[in-house]
Amino acid sequence: MSSQNQEYDAYISSGLQFLHPFISGLYDALKSVGLHVLADGTEPKTNKLLLSGAIERCRVSIIVFTIAYAESTLYLQELVKIMECHRRKDQKVVPVFYCLDPSQVCNLSGYFGEILSRTLQGISRDEHRMLSYEAALLQQAASILPRFLPDIWNNRKVMSDIVGHVTSLIDSAKLFIAKHPVGVDSRVQDLIQLLNNQKADGVLIIAIWGMAGIGKTTIAKALYNQIRHNFEVRRFVPDIQDGKGDYPIWLASKFKEERLLLFLKDQVKTKAQNFDSTRNIWWEGLRCLKVLLILDNMRSERELEVLPVIPECFGPGSIIIITTRTKHDRLHEIGVNHIYRVKEMDYNECVELFSWSAFNKATPERSFSGLINYAIEYSDGLPLALVCVGSAVSEKSIQEWENVLDSFKRFPFEDVWQVLKENIFSVGSEEKKIFLELAYLSHLFIGVDRNDICQILQGAGHHDASRAIKGIEEHSLVWFDKDKLRMNRLLQVIGREMYMKESSIEPQVCRMLWFMST
Repeated sequence: MSSQNQEYDAYISSGLQFLHPFISGLYDALKSVGLHVLADGTEPKTNKLLLSGAIERCRVSIIVFTIAYAESTLYLQELVKIMECHRRKDQKVVPVFYCLDPSQVCNLSGYFGEILSRTLQGISRDEHRMLSYEAALLQQAASILPRFLPDIWNNRKVMSDIVGHVTSLIDSAKLFIAKHPVGVDSRVQDLIQLLNNQKADGVLIIAIWGMAGIGKTTIAKALYNQIRHNFEVRRFVPDIQDGKGDYPIWLASKFKEERLLLFLKDQVKTKAQNFDSTRNIWWEGLRCLKVLLILDNMRSERELEVLPVIPECFGPGSIIIITTRTKHDRLHEIGVNHIYRVKEMDYNECVELFSWSAFNKATPERSFSGLINYAIEYSDGLPLALVCVGSAVSEKSIQEWENVLDSFKRFPFEDVWQVLKENIFSVGSEEKKIFLELAYLSHLFIGVDRNDICQILQGAGHHDASRAIKGIEEHSLVWFDKDKLRMNRLLQVIGREMYMKESSIEPQVCRMLWFMST
């Protein structure tokens, strides 16, 4: 997952510097129970996080109130965003008052009120009106219960209380799915049909497989929300990456196992009898419990090797969901019962999702019908692309639409480009080379039989073409419909562009063209 789309369990919005003992200590305490935490470490404070949209991707915001909230409008602007997420996306808010009387913030009184009044002086009427609105939201946020009041004497206890409260909020809260979850319900029902075939005393492992941007994470979150109440221990683990690809496998294994256990620690501790913090007892505790565990974005076979995700690790009735863009052989080795391929959206779903993104309603404007069909055809059923294009043309004229769509045709938007390019780079060098050649000649290869493609590639010098084709298919770069090659249009464009940048017209392509013409 790219940093632009990364999601977080908690955000610490603070009037204290990140290196302050309370903030750094709270950050470490939240991380120690496996939470994915966002905090602003820039000094002095900037609006970088506010502009990046990262705050919107947090499930809980911890607001550490200090006098700085009365001194700087930057803190108030950030608070407006948090309260907007609280209202619109049900983001949870946890107020903390560091060496500050809560009543002064709630009533805008005392020393806090005096400082805020000084901040209001000397600004324009419009700015004054906006700041008054921000101050009202400040009062609203400060009134949320429970409140936490650390001071220099009780920091450790309050940190522990905050961590406990945040983990309980995350456990009880539904995951945010999407602003417009079009087509999600039908795919969740497909998965529930698979779950209903599970034996009551068995452990079911399902892999949700599909190309980048197809909506695997969204579907997994929706499934989690629908079935989570049936489990004693439940956890959605986002993007469990370690950045330790160059480390020995035993060390990577230890790191990942520790990280996975941190995600489950709080719930296992309260559910399992005779809990012990040693690793062996950890897994013994899990074997006694009915667990729902979703591991999002498992990118490589190596990750499956180092994580102890096998049926024997979990109690009867447990369900393990893995989302992946790659259908590894290792999936079956660890006991995956089903591999569910996420299909592209159909035409009606595309129209609805695009309409929500472009017009903020389920049905499109008729005057734009031709351009809408063009955008949908080019996005080729990929939700990520539909949302990006729809948002880019929202509230624009027909002429502006034409310019945006023409630009998108020549070069996909950056968000789409980065996600799909990462998908392409996930394959080996030979598989990547063959994929780029297929994309470059997609107008000739689309619809051609698998065996014929392998023969053409072998004739062009790719001696292990059959294995390479299987590899790029498993990485969701192509698929076969009744043994005929299919490739997403956006992958064709990006692959063609990459091929032209990375190489001249190589002899293999010339040989393929000659072979296909004979």
